Amino acid sequence: MIQKIKTVFATLMVVFIVAFSFGIWHTYKQNKIEASEIETQEIVETLEKIISVTKPDFERENNQTFINSVGACVNYIYNTTTDIIPVNFEVLLAQAALESGWGNSRFAIEGKNLFGIRTYDLTEPHMLPSNNPKKWGVRVYMHECDSVQHYIDIINNGSAYDKYRELRDNDVTDSLQYVETLGAYAADKNYFPKVKSIIKKLRTEYDIPILN
Repeated sequence: MIQKIKTVFATLMVVFIVAFSFGIWHTYKQNKIEASEIETQEIVETLEKIISVTKPDFERENNQTFINSVGACVNYIYNTTTDIIPVNFEVLLAQAALESGWGNSRFAIEGKNLFGIRTYDLTEPHMLPSNNPKKWGVRVYMHECDSVQHYIDIINNGSAYDKYRELRDNDVTDSLQYVETLGAYAADKNYFPKVKSIIKKLRTEYDIPILN
């Protein structure tokens, strides 16, 4: 009789363990499926957000609208591009203003190039400066925001801007310090003072857009 009870008890224990293990496995599998569905939904929502955002219209009626348009491009890029590291916004605005004549240069209007970015591959769309160089041209873009994107890529990846990125890695916030790292950007010996002067004007004479 005792042996029979032990056998029944052992059988019940086995059944219990199997049922318990199955319950755990089922719960784990269900949670995994739900987590996967949530992750998939998040990816879909992110893609929908990117697709739904279009490049902003670029206006240049005056200096303030130019600043606002460049800021809109930066917001567009930061919100639609994955794995992008933000650059100093004041320096970006100042360089765009200087290089493009506040959006009114020939290269800015016809080539949508706000930063005087060159190309040495003359099979790419480009414009020639008045001095007609033989080895390079000024890059042409489909939209002004494309030139902003290219500028950010240059600052983030160009070997000439290691010191710029070092300041950023050290959480330096003073825009004027970043200007001192732009020696490779232009041959003009007065380039630093010009950029710094525009930064100071941005702070006192204009409304700098908020990035989000």
